Amino acid sequence: MMMTTILALVTLVIWIMVSTELSKSSKKDDQEKSRRKLIVLMSAGTLFTIPVVFSLIQNIQL
Repeated sequence: MMMTTILALVTLVIWIMVSTELSKSSKKDDQEKSRRKLIVLMSAGTLFTIPVVFSLIQNIQL
């Protein structure tokens, strides 16, 4: 249960970082760097969200 909580908090931080990155108005030079950062953050967010969702579903069924 503790691991799920930590994983959920990490996932929350990642999605907040995605939101922050999307709200930035980037210059032309920074767009490529920002795009790469967004791809990495969204991939990590998705990969971390999946186990959290499965854990929550398992807890609901108990």
